[in-house]
Amino acid sequence: MKKTSKVLAILMTAVLTVSSLTGCGTSGGRPTSTGETSGQGAIVSFPMTTDPDNLDASRADDMQKNQIVLEVQETLVRFDENGELQMAGAESYKTSEDGLTWTFKLRDNKYSDGTEVKAADYANGLLRVLDPEVGSHDAGTWYIVKNGEAYNNGKVGREEVGVKAVDDKTLEITLEQPIPYFLQMVNSSKVTPIPESHTQGSDNTTYGTDATKMVYSGPFQIAEWTRGSKVVLTKNPNYWDAVSVQLDTINMPLVQEENTKQQMFEQGELDILTEINSEYYEKLKDKIDSGEVTLVENSKPSNSYICFNNQDPNGIFTNAKIRKAFSLAIDRETYIDKVYKKDAPAYGIIPPATNNGDTIFRDVVEEPLQPTEDPKALLEEGLKEIGKEGENIEVTFLQGNSDNATKVKSEYFQNQWETKLGVKVKIDTASDSATFNQQVSKGDYQVCSTGWGADYNDPMTFMQLYVTGDGNNAPFFSNEKYDELVTSCISESNMAVRQEKFKEAEKIVVEEEAAVAPLTYGLAKNVMNNKVKGISFNGAGGPTVEFKTASVE
Repeated sequence: MKKTSKVLAILMTAVLTVSSLTGCGTSGGRPTSTGETSGQGAIVSFPMTTDPDNLDASRADDMQKNQIVLEVQETLVRFDENGELQMAGAESYKTSEDGLTWTFKLRDNKYSDGTEVKAADYANGLLRVLDPEVGSHDAGTWYIVKNGEAYNNGKVGREEVGVKAVDDKTLEITLEQPIPYFLQMVNSSKVTPIPESHTQGSDNTTYGTDATKMVYSGPFQIAEWTRGSKVVLTKNPNYWDAVSVQLDTINMPLVQEENTKQQMFEQGELDILTEINSEYYEKLKDKIDSGEVTLVENSKPSNSYICFNNQDPNGIFTNAKIRKAFSLAIDRETYIDKVYKKDAPAYGIIPPATNNGDTIFRDVVEEPLQPTEDPKALLEEGLKEIGKEGENIEVTFLQGNSDNATKVKSEYFQNQWETKLGVKVKIDTASDSATFNQQVSKGDYQVCSTGWGADYNDPMTFMQLYVTGDGNNAPFFSNEKYDELVTSCISESNMAVRQEKFKEAEKIVVEEEAAVAPLTYGLAKNVMNNKVKGISFNGAGGPTVEFKTASVE
């Protein structure tokens, strides 16, 4: 066995340390703002943008769920305030000479109820990701574990999977093949402890829907969860590093409208806003310049894209030329400048600030989508190929919710396609974000807008999505050459070879087959109450906003 060295997360984390100034007031009936350093203790208010339907770490499938889960459960490693991976739930690890077996020695840690965190709990958490009964969308990501795919497909039993608790303090994970970036992957919500006693029988599929039936191994615990309203986190006194946790409470009200979030921030009812748009940045600029409001900017390895159902029952989006026509018809620069008003236009899938080894992928690989073809001509060619030449075409765009910002974006896409392609676009609205995710995962849509945030700092976290059969393959894309290229990159240790394979695969999914239409790369402006310090904004892995090291002055 050999010890593997610590890895550095390059350009992944923006860290904030600010000075103390007079705090904001509070308003009756609203969430308590920061500045409460006696009585209720140090409190921060940070909005939820979606209403989680469950907080099961094994099934956490969006950024909001992961934000909460990763504050209340402990990963094996964790980013510190300087953006470096440090040992967390594990105190050390070793890898075998062949790179297949990773052995983690756990530190002493207790759950919120005072019971010991054990290696079997970490094993149960990861095994549940692969358990077909649980139905985790992220199962495909963890097929790298020995017999993980076979277990997920019902071909072998749980005991044959390469995840074992050797003893109470030793977790052993055996891989199908060496993974050069595996240490970054265990900074995931999917590798957090869940006691098996909480997931027996029918509890296996309902775990995570009732906070009172969960235990917490991380810096915070869920004190209150009111569906459709708020989540309240409080400090976990049993956490192994509780001495470093200075916040007592994190209030997380559900606030989906941008205007409402901005008003609450200005009134001192919210302390942090992430990814503000350009208009609001200009409004706050004087306060930022004077130090009254703190600005932190960071490049996020995240993207958004138009997702076409490549298995469209109506047949329209089964054709690559039609998909590409819809992609090229979108004016991305105008979308950024006039509609979305944040982030950067995307013509590829892999965002800036994503590393392939020591190289930032986007610095050396040109984006594959080149808007040089006539989208109208492509549409006509595609319609001819599917036997609908000259027909009036109507498609349905599924939007994720009914808030105004979502409506404005949907209407922009509608206008672009109707104006440039001459098609009719109907807009349908999902009742809430959970329903939207369910519809998309079942293929119950024609075209929609979605996105992905990196689970770890490597192109694979984005490219894995479009492998045939992956649980997060929202476009239901399938291409044998793409699959071959991407899967060969899992264990490829030559970064130059890997780069060329990712380059070719990205061209297939974006330019040749146009399975999706890239829209934006994450480029975030975040603003904060200037009394809050020690916050870090993570790009890949860990919670989007890390509160473990935060404090209030």
